[in-house]
Amino acid sequence: MMEHNNISWFDLSTEGLGYTNILGAARAGEVVLNGFYASTFSSLSWMCYVLALIGALVSGWALFKIVKRWGSNFGSFAKVATVLSLVLFAYCAFFIILLWDEPFGGIPAKLREGTFGDSFGTLNALFSGLAFSGVLITMLLQRKDLLEARAQVSNQQIESQFYNMLALQQNIVAGFDFKEKGVLLSSGRDCFKSWYTFFDSECRGLKPGGSRTVDDVYELMWFTYQGYLSLYFRSLYSVFKFVSECGHPESSKFGGVVRSFLSDFELVILYYNCLSPQGHGFKKYIQEFKVFDNLDVDMLVDVRRLAELHVQSYGDNQTALNVYAVLFGK
Repeated sequence: MMEHNNISWFDLSTEGLGYTNILGAARAGEVVLNGFYASTFSSLSWMCYVLALIGALVSGWALFKIVKRWGSNFGSFAKVATVLSLVLFAYCAFFIILLWDEPFGGIPAKLREGTFGDSFGTLNALFSGLAFSGVLITMLLQRKDLLEARAQVSNQQIESQFYNMLALQQNIVAGFDFKEKGVLLSSGRDCFKSWYTFFDSECRGLKPGGSRTVDDVYELMWFTYQGYLSLYFRSLYSVFKFVSECGHPESSKFGGVVRSFLSDFELVILYYNCLSPQGHGFKKYIQEFKVFDNLDVDMLVDVRRLAELHVQSYGDNQTALNVYAVLFGK
């Protein structure tokens, strides 16, 4: 018995007492507490832990179904519940590791020890760091959402301004009236048909090799109806310029919307305007938005002048592209 004088009675294990079971060996993880045989976490079968884990999963699944049936803010609840479950699992695992060889009956006394509480300092520091990281991530996500919200508001303002400008431009066209000697011949968009008829008839009177050219005819039409045409081209130019410089991710679609409002007669007159000195600045927007995608080539006086504009200006206009390719090999 002398060999056990330095061993506390409360801390004696079966190995320290020399106890052996009927198989002749001390059972691992079992200790004697107050003279009684006690179990520890280490003495439990792995099946116990498997069953405990399965029970936790089944309970979580049942709660999952109940909350889903409520139909309340399920997405947010699932995320919060998942995080809390992971935190609880980590604390439970750490708790079991700390008390791995501690008898179940001695756990209450162990919990009252200050050193035991200090053992959770590392885990607490870890979760504090994770919590701080979560706050930073949340701030970054909120900042991203704020930037996206601002971009969305900005795009909505651009769209609203674009449609207002387009409506104003269409109102300008609707306000046109073509008169001769006080007699109203046409109004609104029909005025372009009258101006095209004037332009076409003058061009048909041109003599081959004569001093008068198509450009001269266009200048005549320009000065005759300058009050209408200058206002029309300036307003249309402003719309295309705004669309080009607005920075909206779907600005090309806006250009297609403007293009869809142009009649065949408007396109022909716009085409000859781009060939004149007055329309030189318009060419870049004609090319960018493929304005002459619907240009009726048969309405042109001289198709050989198609090459004076970039081929991209004609978009998918196969007739114009075919003439362009045959005449100029481009």
